[in-house]
Amino acid sequence: MLGALETLLNQALEMEGNTGERLQALHGTVVRLRCERPSFSLYLLICEDGIEILENYEGRIDVRVRSSLGALLQWILTAGAPPEENNIQINGADETVDLLVRALQEFDLWSTLRLWLDQHVRMHDVLTLLRREDPRWLATLERLSSDVSSLGEEIGRQRLLQEEILEEIRGLKAGLRRERSLDMVSLLAGAALLFAAFASSDGQLPILIQDIQQGTQTLFLASLGLTLVLTRILFGHRQT
Repeated sequence: MLGALETLLNQALEMEGNTGERLQALHGTVVRLRCERPSFSLYLLICEDGIEILENYEGRIDVRVRSSLGALLQWILTAGAPPEENNIQINGADETVDLLVRALQEFDLWSTLRLWLDQHVRMHDVLTLLRREDPRWLATLERLSSDVSSLGEEIGRQRLLQEEILEEIRGLKAGLRRERSLDMVSLLAGAALLFAAFASSDGQLPILIQDIQQGTQTLFLASLGLTLVLTRILFGHRQT
């Protein structure tokens, strides 16, 4: 199974020249791929002439990739797309990770597949045969390319929508943190002023402002403390 996968992968890289050149710069790099749902691990040994896939490896690992199988396939199948930070975790030296990500972004599986079909399958003869045997197959094949293109566009739109939603969520979280901090500061300051008012009423707190009486100071401190506390209780952050 791994041997067949390795052969197909290296044939695809050989046909897609730009990605192959990128991988040459990663000669000697070892990548551990750990997938979840389903759970399995593979090791990719990148060499000048291709990639070797192993189930077990005990040497030094340069890059670690953790992802679900679905997220990983979506990234590989969508040429030029960046890895989704929430679904795909890539750890390693920044320069090595950057080279690996750019190589995968440049890899276009659909173009490679079309090139392979052009080289190994006489598509004109196949289409002629299908047209003669059952015209409905031809109509289906003619729609396939546009359907794949539409699917890629829809994936792109969904990714942009997801990024916008995540950005809004991050903004909301930041706003909630600010509100909580303001609540805490206001409540602590209000409580401190109320304690100061009680201390002033008992004569334990000296007059802080000249030319005012002790009772006036007590009333001022209590009013200010209650204002801070009640303002945050009535108009501050609500936990929903």
